[in-house]
Amino acid sequence: MRRIGIIGSGKVGCSAATFLLTEADEIVLYDIVPKLPFGEALDLQNAAEALGLNVEVKGTNDISLLHGLDIVIVTAGFGRTPGMSRMDLLNRNLPIIEEIAKEYGGGRDRETVFIIVTNPVDVLTYVFWKRSGVERHRVAGLSGILDSSRLKTIMRMSRGIRISGLCSFVLGEHGENMVILRDRMREEYGLSDTDLDMVLSETVKAAAEIISMKGATVHGPGASIARMVEAVLSDKGEVLPASAVLDGEYGIKDVCLGVPVKAGREGFKVVQEKLSENEVNMLKKAAESIITVLEQIGCRK
Repeated sequence: MRRIGIIGSGKVGCSAATFLLTEADEIVLYDIVPKLPFGEALDLQNAAEALGLNVEVKGTNDISLLHGLDIVIVTAGFGRTPGMSRMDLLNRNLPIIEEIAKEYGGGRDRETVFIIVTNPVDVLTYVFWKRSGVERHRVAGLSGILDSSRLKTIMRMSRGIRISGLCSFVLGEHGENMVILRDRMREEYGLSDTDLDMVLSETVKAAAEIISMKGATVHGPGASIARMVEAVLSDKGEVLPASAVLDGEYGIKDVCLGVPVKAGREGFKVVQEKLSENEVNMLKKAAESIITVLEQIGCRK
């Protein structure tokens, strides 16, 4: 049985559920809004039946029903509006994540893998890990897969280049301090420093551009969540980028940051790829910005 829970049945949560209809035996949608998760679950069940899929989709206002699952995805919280940064959401989303973390404290869900989506994701993934006491390899934040999809789109649409492998990984902060593997991209695709500066700037601004046109990013995050879930459930040890708790890897400790991880049923194991000195320094700079925020909210001393 492949059992998945989604906390937050808003647009991103339901988009993820749609992409996951072919991956799960059971999907449980939770939300505090009365009737909403039930209606979304019924709508998705209709979709599953139309596609001939043998998946059961349930809705609930009782978060206690989201224990003992294989994967729990946290999308609950407020999303960005035009002109907002991800970090602008911190004060609104912090208490939501702290409450959810409290629900999963006490070690009742030792076999569950948690994927945090709520922004600012690097900060809130750390908060969830710290407050819940979940083992560090059992929790990761959605960051690099989504940012990498945007990098791939930019490279393909504006430069006619289809990048893949580690070159396509976006690491660091899911925010202003994103890190692209400049030295690797320069060597493999012949990009100049000017090109790389423009590519990075466009990648950082990619979400804001979509938000300015339609109010929210939905399908990119939904598909990226599904991609992470697929990597966990397949248990093939696929390496992908995600926000993980670091414990000395890349010379960085006690913070969540986008890095390569090996995904599987046991969660996410940080992989130390051979990065250039410049790329590692950029990772450390991103870590410092996140640490500053964690110290300001009293979650890290």
